[in-house]
Amino acid sequence: MGCKPSKTSIEYVEESPTTSNSLTPFTMKERRGGNSGDEIYHLLSTAKDENVGSLYKFWPQIKDVIGNQVSAVSFTHPKTRRTALHLACCLIDLDDGTENCNSKQSVVASIKAMIHACPESVVSKDAKGNLPIHYVLCPRRNKSTLVNTRYHVRAEVLKALLVADERVVKGYLTKNDVIFSSETGGVTPLYHALQTLSDDFDPEGLTLKYINFLHEIVPNMMAVSNASDNDTPLALLYRRFTRQFDLSEKFFPGDNSRLQVVEHRYKYRTAAGNTWKIIEGLLKPVGVKNAYWKMVHRAIQVETPPDLLGYIVETNAEELTMPDDDGNLPLHYAAKSVSPMTSFPEFYTKYVVDELLYKFPEAASTPDAAGRYPLALAIETDKQWIGGGVKSLYDAYPDALRQINLDSHKSLRRALSFEEEGKCENNTKEKEPAGIVHDEPHDAIMLVQRDDVKISEVVSAMWAHEEDAGVQMLGCVAIVRLARSTKTNNEKLRLALSSVAAIVNAMKAHPNEPIVQEKACRALNVLTCADGNREVSFIASGAIAAVVGAMQAHVVDGTVQQEACAAIAEMMKHGGAERATVVGSVSGVTAIVNALAAHPDVEGVQVEGCRALKIVTDFPQANIPKLSKLQLEPLVEFAKAEFPSCEENTSILLSRLSS
Repeated sequence: MGCKPSKTSIEYVEESPTTSNSLTPFTMKERRGGNSGDEIYHLLSTAKDENVGSLYKFWPQIKDVIGNQVSAVSFTHPKTRRTALHLACCLIDLDDGTENCNSKQSVVASIKAMIHACPESVVSKDAKGNLPIHYVLCPRRNKSTLVNTRYHVRAEVLKALLVADERVVKGYLTKNDVIFSSETGGVTPLYHALQTLSDDFDPEGLTLKYINFLHEIVPNMMAVSNASDNDTPLALLYRRFTRQFDLSEKFFPGDNSRLQVVEHRYKYRTAAGNTWKIIEGLLKPVGVKNAYWKMVHRAIQVETPPDLLGYIVETNAEELTMPDDDGNLPLHYAAKSVSPMTSFPEFYTKYVVDELLYKFPEAASTPDAAGRYPLALAIETDKQWIGGGVKSLYDAYPDALRQINLDSHKSLRRALSFEEEGKCENNTKEKEPAGIVHDEPHDAIMLVQRDDVKISEVVSAMWAHEEDAGVQMLGCVAIVRLARSTKTNNEKLRLALSSVAAIVNAMKAHPNEPIVQEKACRALNVLTCADGNREVSFIASGAIAAVVGAMQAHVVDGTVQQEACAAIAEMMKHGGAERATVVGSVSGVTAIVNALAAHPDVEGVQVEGCRALKIVTDFPQANIPKLSKLQLEPLVEFAKAEFPSCEENTSILLSRLSS
């Protein structure tokens, strides 16, 4: 598909026809024989390959050429099938490093002129199957090096494409399997746009306007899962927020009041604030004024990731008692939610209901505007007895059962065990439960042990039964099993995106259960390759601190010490000096030394402890406590003499201790 091509004969050339840094549209025209469509395409192609310096000064000239000759955008490359519009969308960020107002206006005006001259190019696919809009969402450079990314220009170009063909643009933006790179696989365009954002240190929050514009085009995409890994934009943003917030609280050696520390903390407080504003912006219903929406109510309706939902409930607890304009409390929305927008399994609803009831149990006895109790709403939407939170609602307010005709809900009758009829005080017959099903964790325990269980099911079961040590332990075992069945680090990253927070939550919920700590350390160990990727952070999530805490709480347990030392070793191996510094700052090095001293006869502890200490010393630039030769040397020499498997690491350690 494309515009009617120019009749002028065009000789085939490669996309990068020249390496001249002084090339202009007019010298190009002279070189190429005067076809303006060919001319513009190859100018853009040359600039794309960075063979020309700054492109910003060419935008006005490109617009002038298009204005003089509509056929100027008719050229389609015979091999790549890209049009001039494809290339122009690739070059939104290319400028001279200055945010020149005229330059920004020229970029948008030039692209609008291309669309006006050839509307068909908006729906033209290149050889990779990509529309021009695909490249609007792809910054040309890595986000860590990209300077002055033109988020406002991107929004304006998106608006122009939307006006040209709303159906195609919205169709593209609502997909969840768009391939932007081999590393991420199929994702939603919103997810990719968020993933490529740099940390926004600008108090004005330029990224917020850009993302809000995407949100306005396709509301509710914030909770839609990627086809490749089931991650969601909200989950990605919350991991980013915790990382940025953690960096804003970072402790530096020396005087923490010095300027560079203050500036660092201010930058990341600003970035965390901007990320939180994006989360709020995505949760806010489109077209609703600030006064008419409540964050907890909305978070319940769009199935927010468990850790983010917990944070929202914790920081907005007053909203749990406040009906919205429709007369609903958050618990009413949780009870009647249907047609899940994401891949969260049914245990997710139990987690939400329990979280809300813990903070405000009176909600169970509060009717909505139509007079229906949460229990009645949950039953009417066919939620499961345990996994759907029905039992939790029943326990909180059994009298709500009077609103339900049990004859229409046989599964509920079985759960309540209505097998007999009893007599009330007034001698009238009324059905009473002979024995309510109470074995809540049973279903979750059976689920996480299934060979075909999905990571989303394991994680939701762990969040929904955080009080049950058995579910947490078996959940961690399932994560290890799933991780070991993977073949690549990308597959392990897919598991880590949702499971790291659940593993750390298990460790925090059961600090005195050594079996939970042991299995959790092993689970974190097999996922360490994901640390630092896609906003997964073993620091911000509390994983490093949780592992060291397990060592301190269970010094006499050799298995916990072995698994913890192995996990710390892998965290530092993958994370380098920065992770080694964090291990030292939470007394991790001391914990490793204590493990060696407490378990001289346990080979696994000696092997993993010595390996962890060796890796610590691999990073002389790390800020860690100085190892005491007097204390450590006898321990290392003993391990070397007793266990041949320690030979390599102990020899290196001893040489470093003596130097």
